[in-house]
Amino acid sequence: MVFDRIAVIGGLVRDFAHEGRSGFHSDIDLVIDAPQEHVAKLAALLNATPNRFGGFCSKQRPWKIDFWALETTWARQHQHVSIESLEDIISCTFFDWDAIAYDLKEQKLICSENYLNRIRSKILDINLLPNPFPLGNLVRAVRRLIIWKAQPGQLLKQFIYEYLDDSALQYIHSKEVELYTSAVSTLWKTADEAKKAIFSIADDRNSTQYELDLD
Repeated sequence: MVFDRIAVIGGLVRDFAHEGRSGFHSDIDLVIDAPQEHVAKLAALLNATPNRFGGFCSKQRPWKIDFWALETTWARQHQHVSIESLEDIISCTFFDWDAIAYDLKEQKLICSENYLNRIRSKILDINLLPNPFPLGNLVRAVRRLIIWKAQPGQLLKQFIYEYLDDSALQYIHSKEVELYTSAVSTLWKTADEAKKAIFSIADDRNSTQYELDLD
């Protein structure tokens, strides 16, 4: 099955931009500019399973690959963003550092002109606030800020203040134990301790002792 345009978005491209090839520690996310029924046929051929966000998941060792049709992108389905082409897909990511894609056919990057400056600034912020799973993004926010020694931007800081309470911290603890080799949230007993650490620049000890598995 042949598709005209496919883009790699988020993790893989972000990690290469952030740290180069050695920095890639994420899953692979693909968005396909094709009708959803065609993408569903591909999923059937690959024995891929549906994911929560209207796409499909395929495990191709050593990677986990998520892919979906452009027209089924969550932000478009819920009318948060107008999406007509692959170039629009970068407006749909929760984190601004994830707002980058690579067009496989054209062999070109899709991102804003100031994308690399965002990464160099070491300030991680929110690109699109509405999302289907706030607690999941809270887990990612906590891990990324600590592991990357980044500071939260104003929108992300407000998001953390709103969602990070003691109950959410326990949720983060449990998800890190379930999903990651090493946990960062076990450093803190309360949400107040967590916020104090997150809102300050982490030192070198906090960046090197963790498995850099972010997604």
